[in-house]
Amino acid sequence: MVESLDCGYQERSASSRISMRIGLIGPVLPFRGGIAQHTTMLHRALAQQCKLYTISFTRQYPKWLFPGETDRDPQYAGFKEPNVDYIVDSLNPLTWRRAANLMIRRQVECVLIPWWTVFWAPCVLYMARILAHRGIRIIFLCHNAVDHEAAGWKLQITKRVLRCGAGFVVHNRSDREALVQLLGGGAISLCPLPVYSQFGGAGSRKLPRRGKLELLFFGFVRHYKGLDVLLKALQYLPREQFFLQIVGEFWQGEDEYKDLVTNLDLVGNVEFVPRYVPEEEASSYFQRADFVILPYRSATGSAVTGLAYNFDKPVVVTNVGGLPDVVVEGETGFIVPPESPDKLAELLRSLSAEKASSMAAHIRRHKRTMTWEAYAQVCLDLSCSHAEGESQTGSERA
Repeated sequence: MVESLDCGYQERSASSRISMRIGLIGPVLPFRGGIAQHTTMLHRALAQQCKLYTISFTRQYPKWLFPGETDRDPQYAGFKEPNVDYIVDSLNPLTWRRAANLMIRRQVECVLIPWWTVFWAPCVLYMARILAHRGIRIIFLCHNAVDHEAAGWKLQITKRVLRCGAGFVVHNRSDREALVQLLGGGAISLCPLPVYSQFGGAGSRKLPRRGKLELLFFGFVRHYKGLDVLLKALQYLPREQFFLQIVGEFWQGEDEYKDLVTNLDLVGNVEFVPRYVPEEEASSYFQRADFVILPYRSATGSAVTGLAYNFDKPVVVTNVGGLPDVVVEGETGFIVPPESPDKLAELLRSLSAEKASSMAAHIRRHKRTMTWEAYAQVCLDLSCSHAEGESQTGSERA
C-alpha cells in the first residue's frame, strides 16, 4: 500500500469526464460550517469535469440539536448556489424519496454523499437504499468515518449506512484505518482536504497587531478541540510575547473558558470573538495571525488547516488523527503531543513572527497539490473504476 498522501489521480480524457452523470447530495451555501463549505467547493469543481446534479437541504438540523444561533451563513442571506436543487428536509422522509427519485430520473451513474455524523443515518440510509436498488453506485465522502463522540450503538448504525457504499473517499490515514476496521476493507481513496481558497481576503480589513507573536484559535469551540490545553500552555509564556485571538461559536462552556482565562491571569493577552464570523471577517483574523493553533484532544482532520494554508500561515497541531498528515514539520507547521501544556508552551516559546514569515514559501509549495480540481478528479476516478471494472486505480486504496 502506498503511504503517500498525494491524491495521485489518473488523467482521463476531457470527453470521458464530461460524459459522466454524477449526483451530489449534501449541504451547500447558504448553510455554514466546514461540511457545507466543502460540498459547495466540490460542487463547483465537479461541475467543470462532468454532468453534475446537486441536491442540498431546506433544513439540516432541528433547533434543539444545533446549539448555535443559526446553521445558515448571514453573509449569504437569500443566496442559492447555481444549479442546485434545495429539496431535503432532515426530518421529512417524503423529501428523501423526492431527492432519490430526482437522481433516478436524471439517470446518474453514481451519487456522492458526505458522511460525518450518525444523525444523518435515517436520511442517508433511506436514499442510499433506493438508489442502490436502481443500480446507482454510492460513494461516501467520509469527513468522519465514526463520530467524534464514539459509542457502540453509533458504530453499529454507521456500519449499516456505510455498507451501502461502493467506494469511499477519506482525508487521512486515521479515517482510512477506522473505515477498514469498521467494514473490513473496500475501495477507499485517500485524498487530503483541499485548501479553502474561497476565503480570498481581498476586501478584508487589516487588523492591528497586539503582540510580538499573534496566535489564532478558529472554529466551533468544543471540548475535544482542547482550547483549555492551549490556555494552560500560555500561562508559562512571558505576557509581552504573545496575543491569542479565539474566534468561533461556543457550543458549550463559554463562561468556563473565560473564567479559566481570568484564573490564569491571561485577560490582557486573550480576546474572544464568541460567534460565527463570515468569510471576509475571518480573512482579517487569519491575515493578522502568525500561527494558527489546533490543540485538539482527538480529531480525524480539520478544515482549519486548509484555511490557514490558504493565507500562507503555518499551523501548530497535536499528534492526533489525521492532523499531522498534512503538516511538514518545520516547514508548514509543527506537531506536539496532545493534552500536554508543557510541550506546547515549550514550542510556542521558540516561535516568532519572523519564523512564521520564513515558512510561507514552503506552505505555498505544499498547497499546490491540495486543490479542489484534484479532489474532484479523485471522486470521478473512484466512480469510474467501478463503472469500468477497474481495480486498484486512482489514488491510494485499502
